[in-house]
Amino acid sequence: MRRDAGAISTAVVALFLGVLAVTQFRSQDVYSRSLQLETPASLTTVIANLSDRNNELRNEIFDLRRDLVNAQESVASGRGSLSDAERQLRQFKVFSADSAVAGPGISIRIDGDFDERALSDLVNELRNAGAEAIAINDVRVGPRSYFVGTLDRAVAVDGRAVRGPWTVRAIGSPEVVYVAMTRTGGIIGQFELIYRNTRFAVSKDTTLNIPELASGSR
Repeated sequence: MRRDAGAISTAVVALFLGVLAVTQFRSQDVYSRSLQLETPASLTTVIANLSDRNNELRNEIFDLRRDLVNAQESVASGRGSLSDAERQLRQFKVFSADSAVAGPGISIRIDGDFDERALSDLVNELRNAGAEAIAINDVRVGPRSYFVGTLDRAVAVDGRAVRGPWTVRAIGSPEVVYVAMTRTGGIIGQFELIYRNTRFAVSKDTTLNIPELASGSR
C-alpha cells in the first residue's frame, strides 16, 4: 500500500508538470498567431500578463516539488496513504482545469466598460483569495490562460471571445472570497473608481458549476 501511494504521489506531480509543459507548447502556437493581429498597446498587455503568469507558475512548480518530497516522506514513514495521493490527484486536476467542478463560491457581474488587463487582474486577485476554479461567462480559466482585447471591444480568453456583460464565477469559500473582493480598498472598490460607468455586483452562491478547460486551450 505504501509503495502504491508513493507511486501515485510521484505520478501526480509528474502528470501536473507534464500538463504545464504540454500547455506551454500548445500556447506558443496560439500566441504566435494571435500576436500578429495585436496593436502595440495590446502587445504590452500580453507581455505583462505572460510575465505575471510565468512568475506564478514558477512558484507553483516550487510548491509541487516541495509537496512531492513531503508526500514521499509521509509514505515512507507510514503517515501517508493511498487516499491522500488520490485526493492530491483530484486537487491537481481542479488546479489544471482538466475537470469540471461544482461547489460554493461567488459570482461577479460586470456590466459596462472593462478590458483584458482588468479581467486578468481580477482573476489573479480571486486566486490570491483562495478561489480553486474560475470561469468567465462559460469559459474556464486555466493556469496558463491569457487575455487579449478584440477589435469589437470584447475580451478573448485563450482565443475565445467573451463579451459583456461578464459574469465571473469563482469556486472557493464564499465568505473569504467575498470579503476579499468587496473590502474597503479592495479590487472591486478600485475598479469602481476607474470604471465609473460600470456596475459591479458581487454575490455569494451555494452551488456553482464550472466547466473544464476547452480542449484547444490545454
